[in-house]
Amino acid sequence: VTTIDAKIQYYIEKHLEQAVQDYDVTNGAGAIAMDVKTGAILGMVSLGNFDLNNYLDVSDEVQKKADETDSTEESKQIIADAQQKQWRNKCLSDTYEPGSTFKIITLATALQEGVVDENSSFYCGGYIEVTGDDPGKGRHCWNKNGHGQQTLTQAVQHSCNVAFIQIGQKIGEKTFYKYCDAFGLMNEPSNPDATPTAITGIDLAGESGSIWWSENTFCNPLNKTQLAAASFGQTFNITPLQLITAVSACVNGGYLMQPYVVRELTDSSGNVVYSRQPTVVRQVISEETSKEVCKILEKVADDPVDGTGKNAYVAGYRI
Repeated sequence: VTTIDAKIQYYIEKHLEQAVQDYDVTNGAGAIAMDVKTGAILGMVSLGNFDLNNYLDVSDEVQKKADETDSTEESKQIIADAQQKQWRNKCLSDTYEPGSTFKIITLATALQEGVVDENSSFYCGGYIEVTGDDPGKGRHCWNKNGHGQQTLTQAVQHSCNVAFIQIGQKIGEKTFYKYCDAFGLMNEPSNPDATPTAITGIDLAGESGSIWWSENTFCNPLNKTQLAAASFGQTFNITPLQLITAVSACVNGGYLMQPYVVRELTDSSGNVVYSRQPTVVRQVISEETSKEVCKILEKVADDPVDGTGKNAYVAGYRI
């Protein structure tokens, strides 16, 4: 018995397929719905898709390409490559740079460490230089005209890269690195020159590990470009599953939960022989900090002027 909610799964599949068409996505797409309080996966979709009842079948386009080749071996390889690609679950097997979605984790870290609060302010002129950048070659905000003077909430609403670089600098590279470990995005190795990785440990096969800078590279006081880029989600790779698990910890009271899809096992008579209970890996931030994160994130969706997430607003709901 799985944790998948058939209705949620249906709508994710429907709208993700539409998004792939609308935006002409060429390399597939993935989406996950998770119960933030338990880590239970309510829906998980990976596109391009395949027929579960005829899993060896490939698309007509791939089959035509295979049929047109003169080499039997080449034809088999085309089919095999297409099968492996369509069977791959992008949600847990593919890594990517999470980009601005990672700002939620930077925000939670900064609030927990007390280096920012609702009275903090930041100036964005569209550009900032950090230690390690070549002279005259700094970091641009996505809004190259800048956001001007902003409160912390406005910086989150604007998804301001410059403000988040400043927030990352307040956190500091060593503390930032420590929290990335705590949020389950890497396992900090004892060797500071080793490249760390991590997985969530979900009960599915094929999970890939994250890709991070070594501690000595990331925490180099003469080069803080890694910290600057990481503060808004660039220069490292994680899986979508790792991201949603970490973000859930930011908003559920601060608890990192282990994701899972198997709720229980039954025998041939229908008796439950195994029942899965939610597993808390660790508490990363306090419940008070988590409430503050939720309060600020809500303003991203419900503010019709400053909220860059206003298209996600749904009347009658707190988003």
